[in-house]
Amino acid sequence: MQTTGWSRGLEVSGGGQGVVSHAGLVLLRHLADKTGLTGGLSRALATPRFLVHDRGRVMVDLACAVADGARVISDFRVMRDQRELFGLVASVPTAWRTLAEIARGGARADRRITAAVATARRHAWAQAAARHGALPGVRLADRSLDGVTCIRLDATVTFAHSDKELAEANFKGYGHHPLLAVCDNTGGEPLAWMLRRGSAGSNTAADHLELLDAAIAAVPPRFRRKLMVTCDGAGASHALVKRLDTMAARRGYELTYSVGWALAERERAALRLVPEQAWQAAVDGRGQVRERRADDACASLSCAHRACWIEEAHVTELTGLLRHSAGGDQLRAWPAAMRVFARRERPHPGAQLTLFEAADGWRYSLWATNRPADTRGWLGQAAYIDVAHRVQARVEDAIRTGKDCGIGHFPSFDFGINAAWLTAAMCGQILLAWLKLLALEGDLARAEPKTLRYRVLHSAARLVRGGRKRRLKIQATWPWAEAITAAWQRIDALPQAP
Repeated sequence: MQTTGWSRGLEVSGGGQGVVSHAGLVLLRHLADKTGLTGGLSRALATPRFLVHDRGRVMVDLACAVADGARVISDFRVMRDQRELFGLVASVPTAWRTLAEIARGGARADRRITAAVATARRHAWAQAAARHGALPGVRLADRSLDGVTCIRLDATVTFAHSDKELAEANFKGYGHHPLLAVCDNTGGEPLAWMLRRGSAGSNTAADHLELLDAAIAAVPPRFRRKLMVTCDGAGASHALVKRLDTMAARRGYELTYSVGWALAERERAALRLVPEQAWQAAVDGRGQVRERRADDACASLSCAHRACWIEEAHVTELTGLLRHSAGGDQLRAWPAAMRVFARRERPHPGAQLTLFEAADGWRYSLWATNRPADTRGWLGQAAYIDVAHRVQARVEDAIRTGKDCGIGHFPSFDFGINAAWLTAAMCGQILLAWLKLLALEGDLARAEPKTLRYRVLHSAARLVRGGRKRRLKIQATWPWAEAITAAWQRIDALPQAP
């Protein structure tokens, strides 16, 4: 069998002309210009000094490079070395200087950059609403919660493999401990971020309150009327719940929160009192009851015999037992509108259970919400209140993909430069979210960064000149050539932001 026949007579050399790699980057760059992100950052980073390279342009190019897979600043050369397509692109030292200038600008520079991104977001979301008829809803199992903007808060640990400023030991290793807020409606688009020292707490109230305020301010005003905020148990605190309750009481606004809740002795005592019939079946991501076939089930896989199916998870409410127990209201220090729910599920093999959980074989998780008890329809059912909190896990997907976009590797020893790099990385992730929202469709509109790089951003093309124009021709046999072409046309048709 000839396994090397394909390479017979093949020569490889580096003398090609008019060939462009990473051609799909033109989509992100053009999108940044059309939404006004480039212009806004240019004004935010303007300086009276004479500069060859506009700092806003440098910042956007760096964000595009990070979205394209750059892990270090030297990877910036991918764009600079293709001047025929991208024009005059800053050098690697200029990119370093830009980050250093942002770091020296401190809080003032951060505020100006945040304002520029927020202005561009207003334009991008307005165009997304025009394209889809409305901002995409929040997916809850087999349902969609429309007309509500969902903000999800979470922290993550980024490991440092060398000595970096404020990288410290923590519960997962050694590194930094950034805090992020993302929008679930737009596929995990970052709204606010904060680079913190490695030893920063998971539930530091001051940090969460600052991030919450920044995230809400980042949401365009027309989409702030109805909000949903979620946070896991590690980030929940009394101060955070109190702030959310205060925001929910504002006239003319609607805010629903769902935060993780600790399983302490009072909650264990309440769980012991829950009658078996009070546990309701939980649903999975398809809206179906979570159940599995019993070991002694009959041969028919489509049977409806109750004995042949074992329910895997259940939900119940503990509010009544905690507020009206024999010892009085045990939640008197918490907001009156807050309700506490519990979920039990069969643990996966190898799961570590507490002594309380090992006693009955169920694994428990609790959360608190201000969802009104008189909520009508499917959203008022305990199973969907459970789903609304469990999809908090989607923020972990945003963090995981964010680590493919610069979060997982900070390039400098200096903490300020790393914070500026985080801002560039977040801008890159924002552009990817807008690309899917405004220009792509089908599977590409749901793809993660690695998939988008392989299919779109890293595609090769030929640059042809003629008739005073440049034409970027994607290889005709490339499976996603038409999708790239259509994406460019959609971006080009967007109205230019002021």
